[in-house]
Amino acid sequence: MTLESNAQTVRLAGADVISSIAIEIAREKGITLTKCEWDIGEDFAHEHAHRMDMFTDEKSVRLYFPDLALTAPDQPARRKRIEDKLSSAIAQLASRSPVATYSFN
Repeated sequence: MTLESNAQTVRLAGADVISSIAIEIAREKGITLTKCEWDIGEDFAHEHAHRMDMFTDEKSVRLYFPDLALTAPDQPARRKRIEDKLSSAIAQLASRSPVATYSFN
């Protein structure tokens, strides 16, 4: 196994960890994710090197992660940032009924 293919394996494993975190956060918020899809980029120095799309039956949301998020997702401070980012994105997937912004008296 080459160094490059080993690094790619680590990235894929990190993506699986992040997907598992997303599914758990969604479950806690009462949201069912139907799919988490990754596009593992090749420009690893770029801030948005890797793309994750999360889907429900009705909506989707897209997130970008730097390479370090995928190569070391279990580092405590990084994991907290990942969880916060996922939580904010998953909140956008919640179905809400429109609420009136004014009322008639």
